[in-house]
Amino acid sequence: MKLARYMGSGVVEIVDEAPPQCPKGGLVVKTEACGLCSGELMAWYMDRKIPHVLGHEVAGLIVESDDARFPIGSRVFPHHHAPCLACELCEQGLFVHCNQWKQTKLIPGGMAEFFAVSAENLNDAILVGDMRARDAALIEPLACVMKSLRLSGVELYPNSNVAVIGLGVMGLMHALLLPGCTAFDVNQSRIDHARSIGIDVRLNQESEPNEFSIIFVCPGSQSAFDFALELAQPEARIILFAPLPPNQPLQVPQQAYFRDIQIINSYSCGPNDTQTAFERLKAGSIQAEQVVSEFIAIDNLPVAYGKMKIGETLKPMVVFS
Repeated sequence: MKLARYMGSGVVEIVDEAPPQCPKGGLVVKTEACGLCSGELMAWYMDRKIPHVLGHEVAGLIVESDDARFPIGSRVFPHHHAPCLACELCEQGLFVHCNQWKQTKLIPGGMAEFFAVSAENLNDAILVGDMRARDAALIEPLACVMKSLRLSGVELYPNSNVAVIGLGVMGLMHALLLPGCTAFDVNQSRIDHARSIGIDVRLNQESEPNEFSIIFVCPGSQSAFDFALELAQPEARIILFAPLPPNQPLQVPQQAYFRDIQIINSYSCGPNDTQTAFERLKAGSIQAEQVVSEFIAIDNLPVAYGKMKIGETLKPMVVFS
């Protein structure tokens, strides 16, 4: 089978390997669609994992099953990390900090013609019925957004002035689920696309200070955080959706303390957010065509990877025949 392996320094190769065997209590899935995650572009994160098979935003058809709940022929979304659901952390809803969550993964990865799902990963796997595979492949990234929205408390404050900084895929998903929000970006092609799907976008220089009470910061950069501070009202909540590189610790000025600014981190997602994302996609709140710029064959992924890394394309998704 073909798969996409990250080799380091931004290089992706398409190679042939034997298909995986079915794990005890698990599944083998024939991949139908797999998106390229923006996190897979971060060299500081990816280079320490090489050689690494890409892909975790994935959906496909079950071709082998050792679990009666997941019959052969069903379309499935499996999360690449799944908690045990039994430890103290899971009982508190802190799923992404569960030891099992950190240890689980898809085998060899989702960007392959076939992949295996362990029994442990089935703790966060969903049979999606007749949902299109390209939409089901968005469940994991959208679940991360659902966690971000949940932690922000935005549903508890319906009259809040809300801003989204950064209109990559994750920023677009935030904005699509936050009607009435204002989005900001500096990339004209991203701005044009966001406006074409009904999002209110301003250039950064068109902002007003102290205007927003909830601000989602999607790029992992100091400059994006500094811009959020400029936009923030007293007692505003700033949600950090992406990390800075490890050699660039976040600098928080003292004014954030005196203005009672709340800084909230949102990392990945658990089964609760996964289920919510599935329900939103099933309801049609977001469709793949709104956030995926190109649907490609796996052989075209190395070029698409380079284009996404330098901002020439929004998001590729590999569609398998």
